[in-house]
Amino acid sequence: MIKSGSRKKRAEKCPKCKLYESICICSDIIRFDLKTRITLLTHVKEVNKATNSGKIVKLMLSNCAAPVLGLLERPLEKEDLILEGYENLVLFPHASSVLTEETAKSAGRPVNLIVPDGNYSQAVKMTKSHLLEGIKRVRLPSGQKSSYGLRKMSDPEKISTAEAVVRALEITGDSEAAAAIEKVFLKMTEGFRKIGNQRKSS
Repeated sequence: MIKSGSRKKRAEKCPKCKLYESICICSDIIRFDLKTRITLLTHVKEVNKATNSGKIVKLMLSNCAAPVLGLLERPLEKEDLILEGYENLVLFPHASSVLTEETAKSAGRPVNLIVPDGNYSQAVKMTKSHLLEGIKRVRLPSGQKSSYGLRKMSDPEKISTAEAVVRALEITGDSEAAAAIEKVFLKMTEGFRKIGNQRKSS
């Protein structure tokens, strides 16, 4: 039986990482300042979800922004996503071009990788936004496997936002940051599984 005090701690959320205090990841957060920029195009319905993995990326990368698509009071503009001085690329699983180390370096400038942050159907719709018209689409190499498990995925190659960023950073040469993000991501997913098991046994 779970004590009431444990339930209360589990229900309260950390104001920084937005996770339940019992599975807070803040002590594991390491900040990285990369030349590679990650722009998380975040669906408005994803912002307050505890299981959102994109927040890990934003917490750990100083060169990261998470503009929200769907806020009536703050419609996005192209300038929120497309940056001068960067090679702007949209990460999309059905793109014909594969993100490679050569792709990332060919333009002679750092990459701004625009990553849709939402469930799969939301991500598909976001990549069709007029804000991204004319921007090159790239995908990760085939054979991706997800360790997320917190949402149902019919296709094993439909990986979470954090996992997509990790794989992309491995390709762009930011392997240290990629490994650190993946470590925190796995801790978060394990924490949710632990809570799920506790609820089943209570």
